[in-house]
Amino acid sequence: MIKSSYDDGDKDRQWKIECKDFGKLSNCVWFRFDNLHHQELQFNCPADHVINSIHSVYDTNNEDRNWSFRCCTAALLTTFECRETSKVNFFKEDFTWHVPGGNFLKGFSTHGRNDNGDHRWSFSYCRAVIMDSETPSPILVANSPTQHSETDGDIVVHSRDKRSVKVCEPENCFWSKGANGLVQVPYTISDTFTNNENSTIEKAMNEFHLSSCVRFVPRKSQINYVSIVKKDGCWSKVGRRGGEQELSLGYNCVNNGHIQHELMHALGFWHEQSRSDRDVYVKINLDNVKDEHVSNFDRKETLNLNVPYDYSSLMHYGRTEFSKNGQDTVTPVIASASIGQRNGMTENDFLKINKLYNCKNYLHKRGEWDSEVGQSFTCQCPKGQAVSSITSAYDSIEKDRHWAVTCKALEKTHVCQWSTFTNQAWHDINFECGDNSVIAGVHSVYNHMMQDRIWKFYCCRASATVSLSNLKHTPLVNFYGEYFSWKVASINYITAVKSSFDTTTR
Repeated sequence: MIKSSYDDGDKDRQWKIECKDFGKLSNCVWFRFDNLHHQELQFNCPADHVINSIHSVYDTNNEDRNWSFRCCTAALLTTFECRETSKVNFFKEDFTWHVPGGNFLKGFSTHGRNDNGDHRWSFSYCRAVIMDSETPSPILVANSPTQHSETDGDIVVHSRDKRSVKVCEPENCFWSKGANGLVQVPYTISDTFTNNENSTIEKAMNEFHLSSCVRFVPRKSQINYVSIVKKDGCWSKVGRRGGEQELSLGYNCVNNGHIQHELMHALGFWHEQSRSDRDVYVKINLDNVKDEHVSNFDRKETLNLNVPYDYSSLMHYGRTEFSKNGQDTVTPVIASASIGQRNGMTENDFLKINKLYNCKNYLHKRGEWDSEVGQSFTCQCPKGQAVSSITSAYDSIEKDRHWAVTCKALEKTHVCQWSTFTNQAWHDINFECGDNSVIAGVHSVYNHMMQDRIWKFYCCRASATVSLSNLKHTPLVNFYGEYFSWKVASINYITAVKSSFDTTTR
């Protein structure tokens, strides 16, 4: 937790920092940042490190502060799904910000300085997990006995792909969509898998069902299908190839991240660092790559779908994949970025699927927005999802905002219902779902006479197996007239909304 209060007399801030358990830390390093009077603070710990300590000294000459940060890691720690908060305060404003549950503090940033020397603040944070010590690079380690001319890492490559990598046409290598808007991918599972392994595979598939229009369905008589087998290594073909196509989940492969990684290949996706725009985001160090695997690092002509490059993608190589000397084969341009996580799919991974297969119910209704200024709108998450982000831009001419809402998997929710309208025009909002429920949709009616909106919220109650706990209030995510884009932290959900109305900007 970070708490800060501004002292108008001393033109400085008081700070309170609280810690939470992380486990045994190692390789701790102090990083110094010079006086905020001279430049803005933009600090993030190195990859796979989190902030452990903070030191600040007040500079009486410049009437501002020097800052230092101690960053630590742990054996086999990986950070992923890193995010930055919106500005958590306005000038001279007190704030309290809690690091979201399941996440750890990664960085500090300031935005502007007023005449009194005060700053606006934001923070970055990441999920962090300890990887399995036996399989630091499970897909590639598992595949080491099977490397031959027909594979590209964990991808089985057709000869035509080797000659010329092209963007495939939907009718050639994408799975077809039914009249109901769902993409069905038939599959079979070899009887060599145990009951527990079958359950793990089906659970990994279910995450696709909750967050996209893709449905993996047991094969009946379909000609084209995925045959999940237990052979040496983890590998798959890219896209629909026709007839039976094998997807192997061998030793050390039957876990959530690796299953989803191979299923992403089967849906038509290459590795993230193979994207056509990858050179803007990573440096490929071919001098460190084993000679027989240089082709694994080819840049491909890919459909990037206007989705941002994702260092945390489940499809991204780690730093030392196929290294012949232990040095980086892939180096992120952003030094603090972590790559190569195999915990699970990110929101951008799901966004790529939904764009590739045009899953309309899982995409914004009007390009990047769900609303038009001066018009009513409804955004209801698909069944089993809850709101994951809210983005808004103010239109000073129309005195209204554009709105965009995205969703993420929760579970198969049971009871869902719309609230009554939670405010009147020109009045504040103070709404909470309650009853172990989360917000899974919004409905807004625009009042042209008052030039303001009234709001309803769609609340869904989680099952008894999901308990909402450790509820925290965020600081305000924007000031009047400001653009903001606020993402719900991983493994967290929105349960309540507060908003105040400004009669000047409306």
